[in-house]
Amino acid sequence: MEFYPEGSMRGKVMGHRRLMVLHWLCEQFAARYDHLEALIGTGRGPVAKLVTELRDTGYVETRKILAGEPIWVFPTRAGLKACGLTYRPVAPISMSLAHIAAINEVRLHIQLSSEETRWVSERQMVAEGCSGSLQPDGVAIHEGRRVAIEAELTRKGSRILKAKLNQIEPRYDAVVYFCAPAPYRRLKALAETGRWPNLGVRELPRLKADGQR
Repeated sequence: MEFYPEGSMRGKVMGHRRLMVLHWLCEQFAARYDHLEALIGTGRGPVAKLVTELRDTGYVETRKILAGEPIWVFPTRAGLKACGLTYRPVAPISMSLAHIAAINEVRLHIQLSSEETRWVSERQMVAEGCSGSLQPDGVAIHEGRRVAIEAELTRKGSRILKAKLNQIEPRYDAVVYFCAPAPYRRLKALAETGRWPNLGVRELPRLKADGQR
């Protein structure tokens, strides 16, 4: 997890926790309240206060999108600029929020399990000039090993999955798919063929209602 230190100019202006959360939001496109609860390890009240502060400064906007689902938080152009990022703002309507939620939950699962693991977001890879090739949903770096991470919610044809694996697997030390039930069986079968020896398949982690794993 990367953020500006407390002693930096931006850290002095905004505060360590708010800047860390804003930077995380910018990397992930958006996040729900329960994701932020897990990220900072608090309940709904402190998260609501923090988000209100960010919204009042114009760094984020919030939307209630689905009934029964926590509020979504989206970084604005001003929020991206405050973090020194050149990503362009993306309108919520153009996002696949279910996929973003899955990636958020995978990143939280990985980073809360190992503080030494560094996450590189897809947005960061594209910004660093990797847009010419197919990118995974994220990369987890631990003890020098670079593991491509994919979050899969829907069942795709074997041809599509094989084509993506052929592009991504040779470039990383391993590829791990975190899957919802529908695509899990197909990807597990591909892993068992041995054609992609560094392919791992896991069930998609889910956050509990209080934001904890």
